[in-house]
Amino acid sequence: MLIIFIFFMNPYLRMKIGIIGYQTWGKQKGRLYYMGRKALEKGVLRRVICKDSIEKVQQFVIKEPSYLTLFEDVITKVHKFCRDFPARYYNEQVLFDSFAQGLITKDMDAVIFIDSGLVRCVSKAKRQRIITIILHRNLHPQHMFYILKEEEQRFRIKDKSSLNHVKSVLNRIITLKECDKVLALSELEKESLCKYGISCSKIFLLQHGTGVDAEFFKPPKYKENEPFTVLFIGHKSLIKGVPYLLLAWKQLNLKNAKLIIAGQQNKQILRLFKDKISFEAPGEVKPLKYYQKASVFVLPSLGDAFGRAVLEAMSCGLPVIISDMVGAKDIVRDGKEGIIIPSRDFKAIAESIQYFYDNRKEIKRMGKNARETAKK
Repeated sequence: MLIIFIFFMNPYLRMKIGIIGYQTWGKQKGRLYYMGRKALEKGVLRRVICKDSIEKVQQFVIKEPSYLTLFEDVITKVHKFCRDFPARYYNEQVLFDSFAQGLITKDMDAVIFIDSGLVRCVSKAKRQRIITIILHRNLHPQHMFYILKEEEQRFRIKDKSSLNHVKSVLNRIITLKECDKVLALSELEKESLCKYGISCSKIFLLQHGTGVDAEFFKPPKYKENEPFTVLFIGHKSLIKGVPYLLLAWKQLNLKNAKLIIAGQQNKQILRLFKDKISFEAPGEVKPLKYYQKASVFVLPSLGDAFGRAVLEAMSCGLPVIISDMVGAKDIVRDGKEGIIIPSRDFKAIAESIQYFYDNRKEIKRMGKNARETAKK
């Protein structure tokens, strides 16, 4: 889809592109690596500018110098002692942005940014008349900010993610307005961006998000006799709707069943429910084995451009329960690959979990459909 888009923009040239992102080159699941490899295969890649590389650094890959990494490590350690300190903002939108903009040169026809917010880079590229393309991967920053403020008031919990940092949000808005094209992962993301002032004409929709490796994310050959397992995998607890999943689980009383909340979670949320209900919170995990042991996957997000974990779970043969604020609803048919419920409706989450608990054949039927859809 990326390469189709490149030639769609300019059918007369074999464009040379740069890819810039605060990610690690070599991580198989990373969008930077995925897009870079696709561009390299098509012979259109000029340069990748990234945070780090776990592969032997190739000529076209430029990673941060060691002194910059040292500064970022110090900033990250400050954040561990002072959780309100915006480490991600300084590391990505100040230090990395300053470093990367110096490497944008006129031998690039276009630059693809793996996320919004790099104001210096976008400005430098625009001055040099280089086409700027942003893979935003989220709803409009202002939209997300408003959602988080509502949730903070509702649960009296402070969200300290970059989605809630004012300067970071403003930088994202500036770059989305100034860039030439925006790659959106879903109709939901496109609607949000248009509603909050981004020109609809410059938004290009990627179907199925950025895809999934169906050979890696696949059902187990043999499924052990596991208890009925409800799985959530994700970070940023508030925006992902974790409190509503926990409220739903509290309402249920299922025998021989368990709930797993995997990923980096807001500790305040976990403490709020830990004494009231039983659930597992293993932290950051390698997701494949969790998908393969689960019965159903739940993502009750309040705002998710796509939700890559949904596609991974489907590829592993799991039916999914997702909210109508998850962009992956573009590929999930209600009653076919899973169930779509209203966001913030914990009763609907509970009813959907209960349905799969009572109808195990539906897990197999919808799981099979989910696998086939994910492979497309």
